[in-house]
Amino acid sequence: METKISQMSDKMLLDFSGQRIFSLGLRDLSSALSYENMRYGIGKMIYALDSPDVYSVFGPDATISRNIKRWNSGFGYGAVIRWPDSGIFFPELKPNSCGMILVRLDDMPSNEELIERAVAVEESELYLDDVRLTPDFGKGNHFFEFYKPLGVSHEVAELMPEDGRYAILHGSAQEKKEYFYTIEEDGEWVNTPLGRISILDGQDAKEYYRRWLEFDEFSKKRREILAKAVLGDCEILSNITHQGLFAKNEIRLGCHDTMDKSYPPGEALFPVALRWDYPVYIFKGKENLSSDVLGMTGFDKSAEAVGLSDGLKNINILPHGGGYAINLQYSNIKVVRTKIGNHFILSDTKPISKVSDISKTAKRGVSSFGEMILMNPRALPFDYRGNSVIEKVMEYDLATPVAKLQPLMTLKV
Repeated sequence: METKISQMSDKMLLDFSGQRIFSLGLRDLSSALSYENMRYGIGKMIYALDSPDVYSVFGPDATISRNIKRWNSGFGYGAVIRWPDSGIFFPELKPNSCGMILVRLDDMPSNEELIERAVAVEESELYLDDVRLTPDFGKGNHFFEFYKPLGVSHEVAELMPEDGRYAILHGSAQEKKEYFYTIEEDGEWVNTPLGRISILDGQDAKEYYRRWLEFDEFSKKRREILAKAVLGDCEILSNITHQGLFAKNEIRLGCHDTMDKSYPPGEALFPVALRWDYPVYIFKGKENLSSDVLGMTGFDKSAEAVGLSDGLKNINILPHGGGYAINLQYSNIKVVRTKIGNHFILSDTKPISKVSDISKTAKRGVSSFGEMILMNPRALPFDYRGNSVIEKVMEYDLATPVAKLQPLMTLKV
């Protein structure tokens, strides 16, 4: 006889949730940490809803989240999470309406002109819906970047000519975050074997979703206004959110929806921006995951075993970037849960007691003789991944590449 969810121990619930997490991520420490942490978040959602129909799919960019509140709640990044449509939301997932706008320029301004225009916008009083805009061109991993084509397919040659110049503005609506996030305080805390989780139900949930739609629309308009304020006359090619609620029972954390409902199916242009010294790839979306990919990854059998086959066939996932790579060589992860969050013990498979025994071929010797215990992923040394993520996008046939752009200049002011 199967154990009811409400009667599961913490270990049983972790195993149960782990069966409902599917990862296309790279085999690296960042991806592994994200998966381990996500078992806790998904497990808490399953327990709070008393439903097995909660699942998550990581994209090739599966990675840690540097949002401490989200991470400490048990959620990774570079993933789609779905749950039953029962009118309940989980505010600890922290949707923030982050996205990218892709535009075409008639002329590429000089560096001096761009600096002057950006500074002018910073000092100006731009308003949207009676809210003064505060640009965040240089905050965190937000950026304003400029490109020339390295290659354009015939499919988009008219829209993206070879002699054109292009720009991407990556950002979110920081001006409205407090308005959107304050409703979290009305959430009800549910205790689970894996820690507590906050839920919004009933009228609070309806108000939360109403505010989300308003928040996301504001964010899209904001990106357009700021792009045009700096660039002047330009043509918007796409303006797509990659972090937020895509339905009443779906959140995407750093993932495009290749069938994004704001564009005709298959027509939207999706940028995947890895880092400042790598090309940006532009894709057109397609439905995924295909039957071939489900078979190749073994997801077909594991999803069928837990009744999630249909969900994986229309996950429609595509990374928006490469995700964080952690510059440490640890290979073992042990999780210790406490009241203030998960603690991760990082070590090697075979600990070495003496510095002299460390292999000369190791990139660094640290992980071979010293363990690390951390709770905050911001404590980890990180970089951004490169083309390995694009290779996985192609291997799993997640989207169709239509253009490749060479960075000319990154503006962070």
